[in-house]
Amino acid sequence: MSNSNTPYDDAFRTLLTDCSRLVIPLVNVLFDSNYSPDETVNLFQNEFYITEGDDAKRITDSNFSIGRYSKYRYHIECQSSPDGTIIVRVFEYATQIAISTAVSVGDNTDFNLPKSGILYLRSNGNTNEHTITVNAPNGKSLSYTVPIIKIKNYSLDKMLNEGLWFLIPFYFFNFNLNEMDASDDKIEDMKATYMDLWHKLDVIVESGRLTEFEKCAIKAMCDKVAEALTLTHSNVQKGVMEIMGGQVLDYEAKRIAMAAAEKATKRNNIEAVKNMISFGVPKDKILSKYPQDIYDEALKQIQHDSNELKEM
Repeated sequence: MSNSNTPYDDAFRTLLTDCSRLVIPLVNVLFDSNYSPDETVNLFQNEFYITEGDDAKRITDSNFSIGRYSKYRYHIECQSSPDGTIIVRVFEYATQIAISTAVSVGDNTDFNLPKSGILYLRSNGNTNEHTITVNAPNGKSLSYTVPIIKIKNYSLDKMLNEGLWFLIPFYFFNFNLNEMDASDDKIEDMKATYMDLWHKLDVIVESGRLTEFEKCAIKAMCDKVAEALTLTHSNVQKGVMEIMGGQVLDYEAKRIAMAAAEKATKRNNIEAVKNMISFGVPKDKILSKYPQDIYDEALKQIQHDSNELKEM
């Protein structure tokens, strides 16, 4: 993609950040690996300065590893259309990642290039894997292939059945929007497709393979992508709003998760204050670390527990 942020960049990076494990099946397909979907995905810095006369800062779409002891970094770029320059940017980002992870021992320095891949949202018959060849000054060469995935090759059923849920928000690229905008029937077909998708995602959640949070994140990113693609197709956009609900990056699931995290923090703070009171820590010292409402709630719970013991 271009260096400026686009809605597709946002959707890709947001899903990777909020639901990191969903990228694992994508890695398995791109790089012929066999990671478990329960492995930990470790995200790293994805902002690098590329010198072009103005020290412009570029943001990669991803920079991560999988598992505690992985020796590989992974780098996947999400590209909206083949433009002939993506492979140069891929190599630029790969070298920056290699520099950031360089290891020097004595007089030797190892630069480890990441495993790079490209997700093409649009593609044609000439969109193929690309080989990068690096020629060293001693006459030796290093060549490696950058694998690709084309959204056009994946139906929703294939995404669902193969656990490639990370790709679902980008399925909307497979619709012919000009034809759909001129046909109420095609708009209704699109709406029926997504109604069926929401139902199937609910079934996957009930099976325990996908969390409610992850489902809501996928739906929100579907909306983000579809809304951006239909800016000049008013009839289609109306259908999108009816079926997807107008959620964007600050989706309800994220708000629920943040509220839950705040509740958990408050609960932990109350327990800490209860312990401090029980050990005779002076009130002024407790209030120097915790707010008055936390102290009052902790005191209230201690009194409640004490009353319950007396009644037994």
